[in-house]
Amino acid sequence: MKLARVRFVGLVLIALASAGRASACAPAGGLAALVAEGERWWKSSPDPRDPVACATCHYDPAETRGWAASFPKYRPLPPPDGRVMTLFQANAEAVQRHYRLPDAERPALAITAYLTSQGAGIPISPGIVAGQPVFEGRLRALAESVGRGERLYARWCRSCHDAGAVAPAALFFPAVGNGQVESLERFLGRHRPELPHVGPDDQPSTDVIAFLISRLTGRPVGVAP
Repeated sequence: MKLARVRFVGLVLIALASAGRASACAPAGGLAALVAEGERWWKSSPDPRDPVACATCHYDPAETRGWAASFPKYRPLPPPDGRVMTLFQANAEAVQRHYRLPDAERPALAITAYLTSQGAGIPISPGIVAGQPVFEGRLRALAESVGRGERLYARWCRSCHDAGAVAPAALFFPAVGNGQVESLERFLGRHRPELPHVGPDDQPSTDVIAFLISRLTGRPVGVAP
């Protein structure tokens, strides 16, 4: 009886996320518009005095196409900032560092949607990008993140939400609905205040997402359950 309830709750979460993705098909303010916005952020700097944009360095689609499938992964930022990050968190950090915007969340969401659309159909492989070197230390850090996330999920979530039923909903983010865009990180933070969605204290939310995504390894990016 309890297992049936857990599976039902998981399906409800997927349905809620799906509703956002389905409403994104609307012509205005939908997912396609968010992807287009992300492409603009990717290719154009917001500062006319500094024309360097993401695409200035990362101009080859063949290079960037596998990025979405490889997150979460360890980002080797200058000490002490190197850590496992989600794609959204990595984009937010890069937007803050390179574009120097006071609020990086919306551009990071849009860029995340754009890169995810570019990688549609590529099998999820956290920590690994096809054709690029694999560093054991980074994979070890990711495995540790997954382990922490599993423990946090068991403590905060598992009594109501079966991870196997909930994990596929991660593929629906960023979710667009009712004129709003939401990251998986913010979605989790709304349900658990202990999970800040972005910033220096976001490691718990990263760990939970790393655990959930680890259960989707091999599933194509951008393909709903």
